[in-house]
Amino acid sequence: MTGDLETKIRHAPRGPGVYIMKGGTGAVLYVGKARNLRARIRAYFSRTDSRAMIPFLVSRIRDLEFILTGTEKEALILENNLIKEHRPHYNVFFRDDKTYYNIRIDPSESFPRFQLVRRPKKDGARYFGPYPSGGAAKETLRFLQSILHLRTCRDRELKTRTRPCLEFEIGRCCAPCVGRIAAGDYDRLVRDGIAFLEGRERALIGELRNRMNEASETLRFEEAAALRDRIAAIEETLERLDAY
Repeated sequence: MTGDLETKIRHAPRGPGVYIMKGGTGAVLYVGKARNLRARIRAYFSRTDSRAMIPFLVSRIRDLEFILTGTEKEALILENNLIKEHRPHYNVFFRDDKTYYNIRIDPSESFPRFQLVRRPKKDGARYFGPYPSGGAAKETLRFLQSILHLRTCRDRELKTRTRPCLEFEIGRCCAPCVGRIAAGDYDRLVRDGIAFLEGRERALIGELRNRMNEASETLRFEEAAALRDRIAAIEETLERLDAY
């Protein structure tokens, strides 16, 4: 181990963030996230991490890079993006199928919903992923739900419910089960979610802004306000990621 590497381990930051392990040529070997970066890194080099591949990884590390984030949630999103960008060799070896998720939606269903699934099927649905962290997939789904308010209930509940559930009462569902939203308007929300997952966030913001202006001009101020809030949430997320 070089002196520079020892210094980086000893002075690793204590906050939440992402760590990037590199080999002798500068190639990214592994990307991970942690609540406490210093504690996590020391677990690798003190051999308290018992995973079988750890000794092989540690023997190849020649450099470390740390990126601090404001929260653990931000670290999850950043970790996901960096793994997609670099495709690190050891992230594949450490993969645990039980923690990997895809986000599924079937636009052909009546009032479709986003779901987390572990293995895609050839069933005509759309799948996004796999996400290298189960937490990243869940956080992405929570974000989509916070801005779209699609249903999360099972199909049986959708068909049999006679009044809105608690999710509607607290503003997290548009209650298609009892006709509180038209099918066409619901489908538009689904398309917005798919655009976000496809990475077309900028185009989506432009479309939402056009719809907001149209709603405002026709005095549909409540709808315009909801679109304004959705735009702000997406822009805030993009700005936070661009900062990294």
